[in-house]
Amino acid sequence: MEENQILAYVSQYKNKYYFNDAMGKLPEAVKNEILSGMIFITEEAGGVTELGFGPDGEVYLDSYAEEDDLGYDQVSARLLVSEFEREHSELFEQLKVWYRTIRSLGRKGMKS
Repeated sequence: MEENQILAYVSQYKNKYYFNDAMGKLPEAVKNEILSGMIFITEEAGGVTELGFGPDGEVYLDSYAEEDDLGYDQVSARLLVSEFEREHSELFEQLKVWYRTIRSLGRKGMKS
């Protein structure tokens, strides 16, 4: 069974972000748009914001906290995630196509 593939990760706990360039190249403007939104969600709600792809190739955006984080605002996190998904629905569709394409190319390369 395939696992989720993380594209980007922003952590309040580590005070850093991660972008998985090993998955393939994205234009800098796209990376910046994704990261700025994720950083905003993390700064407002706390915890961790993660964007990636499920086993089915669908894009997901999630916000969560460590178990003992009493400062995490789950309500704000859900609202901000929903707002980002709604405002960037076209970008999410393009990311889904991009990911399915690179995944398909990767599998073809493995069969050779």
